[in-house]
Amino acid sequence: MSAMVEAWMWELTKLREKVVAPNNKAKEEKAMKRESQKEMVAVQREVSTMSEETVSLLMDRFVPC
Repeated sequence: MSAMVEAWMWELTKLREKVVAPNNKAKEEKAMKRESQKEMVAVQREVSTMSEETVSLLMDRFVPC
């Protein structure tokens, strides 16, 4: 009887590992997506700030006084 319980416990452990592994991968992928989105937003902010500066410089240069 104890051998049967041991076999069940072994099988449950293997099944639990199979279920937990994909969940961890999905969480890691979501975290990576969030990080990449934050990086993209930061880059877009830098680019938009630079373009505003460029427009200001161009207006100062070419607008008649």
